[in-house]
Amino acid sequence: MFLAISLFVGILAIGAIFFSKLWSWATLILCALLLLMPLSGLKARKVDLRSKKLSEAANAMLERYGHYYSMPHAAKDFGRAATVLHLCGTIATVIDMFLGYWTGVGIGVIYFVALGMLARAFDPNNFAYDQEERAIHKEISDFLEKSANDRLGKTAAKR
Repeated sequence: MFLAISLFVGILAIGAIFFSKLWSWATLILCALLLLMPLSGLKARKVDLRSKKLSEAANAMLERYGHYYSMPHAAKDFGRAATVLHLCGTIATVIDMFLGYWTGVGIGVIYFVALGMLARAFDPNNFAYDQEERAIHKEISDFLEKSANDRLGKTAAKR
């Protein structure tokens, strides 16, 4: 749902850049700021999934991105919304560059960095290029899947 909203607002902001650059960037920045609220909510509601069975690096990743592992669908949706706004800001920056609006280019560079960090804060797999991070993510995913299967097995055995 948030992906569709951010896509609509991003397209609207890109179209508005030809009429009012200020309103276009204000719209994009406001949407980015509004995405900070669900991130803080997700981080507040995360479940502590750390375990002695996991490596120190995996427990550190769980501490940092616990919201992603406890609520993956919500985190992915918000991460995709941030990625769409990231892309729309990049397009707006390129348009500003061709129109000679250098203030917009400066805003766009800052926006590019900030939204990249926001997208990664929601969904660490958006920008996981490091093989070590991928291995840690696989370790956590395998552990959580095994834990879920163990719980299902115990529940079925009680019946």
